[in-house]
Formats: sequence, C-alpha cells, structure tokens
Amino acid sequence: ASDWVEPHRDKYLMDNGGGGIDWAFGSDAPKPIAGAAIDYSVENHIADWAQGTSRVPATASMDGFGSVALSETIMFKDVPLFWGLPFAGGAILETVLGQCLNLVQASDKGIQDGGGDDLHLSTVPVMGRTYINVDLSNQEGIERASALALGTSGVADVVYSPLLHEVSELFSTMNQGRLFIIVRHPVEREFARFRYLLKSDQGKLLESDKSMSYVEFSHSDYVADNWMTRTLVRKGEDEQLTAKDMHTAKEILRRKALVGLYSDIFGAARHYARHFGWDHARNGGKLNKGALSCFERAILDGMKKDLDGTDNLVDDEAREGSGAWQKIMEKNRFDFELFVYSQQLYKFQIALS
Repeated sequence: ASDWVEPHRDKYLMDNGGGGIDWAFGSDAPKPIAGAAIDYSVENHIADWAQGTSRVPATASMDGFGSVALSETIMFKDVPLFWGLPFAGGAILETVLGQCLNLVQASDKGIQDGGGDDLHLSTVPVMGRTYINVDLSNQEGIERASALALGTSGVADVVYSPLLHEVSELFSTMNQGRLFIIVRHPVEREFARFRYLLKSDQGKLLESDKSMSYVEFSHSDYVADNWMTRTLVRKGEDEQLTAKDMHTAKEILRRKALVGLYSDIFGAARHYARHFGWDHARNGGKLNKGALSCFERAILDGMKKDLDGTDNLVDDEAREGSGAWQKIMEKNRFDFELFVYSQQLYKFQIALS
C-alpha cells in the first residue's frame, strides 16, 4: 500500500479533525463497489475507518501492526464500536481491552448484578474490569443507553454489540462510532456457536438437544443462515439474499470497518491498539511487556475456553471438508464470500507503509 496518498481535504474536514489517509486511492487499495445501498444510520453515524487518520512515526510501524492511527481530536469525540459475537472473538477482545489496557467498556456485562433500571450512567467493576451499567445486546437495552446519551457521554472507551444498525443509533454525525470487527470463518463460527450454546445457562438450547453431535447440529435450525451478511443488510432469515446485498455488505466493510481476523487475533488486537492510539505509537510510545504478556494470556485462555465442554463431541466431525462442515457451508455461502473479502481488507490495512 505504499502508493496511498494523503486526501484532498475540504474546509469542513479540516475544521473538524477529518481528512485522514485516503483509502480510495492507490493501485492496491480495495476499490469502491458499485450497486451498494448503505442505510442512513450506518452511513452517517459510523465513520469511514480511515477518516481522521495519519501516519505514526516510521520506527513505530516497523512491527507490522499498521502505520496509521486516529488523531487525538477524533478519539476525543468518537467512540470505538465493536460489532460481533462473543464466540467469534468478542469475549476474548473484552478481556484483552478491559484487563490488559484497563479500558472502560459498555456491552452486556454492566447490569449482571442489577443497575439495568438506573436513571444515570455509572461504572461497575466486573471480574477486575470496568463496565458501564448498560446492556447493548438487545434493542431495549440500546434504547435505554440512547436515552442516557451513552454515545455522546464520553464515559465509555469502547462499546460492544451484535446489533450493528441498532447500536449505530447511539451515535450522531458529530460523535460517530468507529467500527472494528473480528471475522471468523463462518463454519468455525457456527461450531463455536454450538459449543457456546452447550455451555450457556440462558436456556437457548433445548434440553433434548444438549446431547447433539456436530453432525446433528449442522442439520439443525440452530445454525445461523449468513448471520454476518444478513446483519449488515438488515435482512431476516425468511428473506432471500441477492447480489446487491453482497455488494452492500462488502462496501460497508470496505469503507467503515477496521478488520481483524480470528485466525490472527493477537495481530488483530495489536492492529486495533495502533489504530485507536491505545499503544501510544503516535507519540513514540509502545505497549510494555506486561501488556503484551497479558494480551497473550487472555487470548490463549479465551481460545481454550472456546473449546471447553467438547469432551463428548467428535473432533473429526468438525474438520474442514467433513459432512457437517459442508452442510454449514451450504447455509453460509454469502458469509464465506465476506470472510474471504475480509482477509483481503485485513492484509491491506496492516500493510500500510
């Protein structure tokens, strides 16, 4: 990406801390996708990922985790927004950012011991991390957080939600969300969903289904049908996905998302820390050995927990190319195409030099 150029900046962008590296230029930059139709809230309340960025010192970017970071002006007014699922990397990331970087987080954890009816925002200690007393995992909780002005309050360092369009309503054109994601192969994601349901105490898995095998799961209605694509384009499982939907989903990721991959989750975490300024590379700083060791421990522990509770499952049934694998792939062709595209975006973003 060495032929990226600095953007053409108009007065509005200059006055409001905008501009940034111009991701639309350069021969190796992902090209705009024709036929996309991004809805108002995501278009206006979620910033383009490169807007407001500039290069960090060359010595800081030699580690391979990206060479651009958001300005302090942007980070003062905008809020990092993680969109994803707990079993697709979200739970690991919460541990990394909360435990290793001591960031104040807003997800669904802050009301586990009550506080869901409080009339003001406050911080809550949970397992050594600090959370805001909101629940962003459902529509009702997001509406409450919106009424309490979470998006413009400045109290949360990062917010998490699986509901992209709904949570985007927390933000505005003046205080935007800064989207970042972890993308996992859709088949691996669905097998992880199965293991998550087996361990969950939320009653989402029928008692009679708790003895299912990977094969039985792959034929069940528990398997999501292109969850990622459908969420991006706001289509339910009863609606048919089209080529235009794929164009829209890709364009949202290309323009709006800072991308990470579950298969390189340590690199993704370092990538986020660089982009959002959490590693202080812009000012010549870096993450200390203690933080990096914490990253490694949290990620290894999270990946181990992902596989917990599988003693009664046959690993071979979940291997790539197996019958169960192919069955889930049949239901997730759109998400697989997005996964491949996300790999391209990730490679491009971290290669900026």
